[in-house]
Amino acid sequence: MNPWWVVPAMLSGGVGAWLLYLASPQQLWRPAPLRAWPGAACAALSLALLWPAMGAAAAVAMWLTVLMLVATLAPFLGAWRARRREAAR
Repeated sequence: MNPWWVVPAMLSGGVGAWLLYLASPQQLWRPAPLRAWPGAACAALSLALLWPAMGAAAAVAMWLTVLMLVATLAPFLGAWRARRREAAR
């Protein structure tokens, strides 16, 4: 496994999942949702970088794990941030 491919792939996957979350109308981070295509492009770039660094099955498994991790944490962090904003008022 080459870290020169894997580290940018993980960062791109995390950013892609975060942008896909920000494209949701129910997200609590921004008043208006973003477009979904930048998140999808970052996620696809992440998979494209992982594919040559490891086998196909390992690349897809790692890619899905990163996307699920960020997609699971983002709503909780958004709710926590919104609650702190409410408490500061």
